[in-house]
Amino acid sequence: MTRTDVQKLYSLAGGRWWDPFRAVWELCTSRRAKDDLESLLQRYITPETRILDLGCGTGANLDRLLRLGLPFGHYTGVDFSGPMLALAQKRFGDVPGVTFSEGDATALEDSGERYDVIVATWLLDHLDESAAFVNGVQSFLATDGHLLLLFYSRPRRFISFWLSPLGSILVRADPVPEREVSRFSGVLARKTYCAGAVTLIDIAASAGAEP
Repeated sequence: MTRTDVQKLYSLAGGRWWDPFRAVWELCTSRRAKDDLESLLQRYITPETRILDLGCGTGANLDRLLRLGLPFGHYTGVDFSGPMLALAQKRFGDVPGVTFSEGDATALEDSGERYDVIVATWLLDHLDESAAFVNGVQSFLATDGHLLLLFYSRPRRFISFWLSPLGSILVRADPVPEREVSRFSGVLARKTYCAGAVTLIDIAASAGAEP
């Protein structure tokens, strides 16, 4: 499926279908992965933290930050679905220090801004070359910054039998192959859930630095 097709899918019904589906998807995969992601956010985010949310959709990760009561310096959400961003803007446009930008998360322009935390949840499973994206986006990390990735990965066979068609048909997501994941640089920690169907990775800017 092309990137344009994915964009059209996520813009259906003004993007309103995604939030209820996301709740079902997380229920079918792993709540523990969501809890562990939130623990990492609590560990790394301070009142000065600059956050970049790639593939932010309707603002699920921003909602997560607000629900956890985590103060931050500035949040920038990027997505290529105008209708989903419109919903995000409607919900969170009045929150101080929040900016939404319509654009391709895989083709960011370098304005010189660097971020303390970059988040990409359920984005890599839509990309053909996830390793190139992951390694490239690390250039936007500040010193000692962290890139947090949550994505659909290759599950064990008995899970793959039912989960792969669900992801492929409903959200046009394909599991990120291990050959791509093994090429991610700077990996500090990696956890898998739901028999390998979900992966959470913490990448540290300093971990990929030259000795």
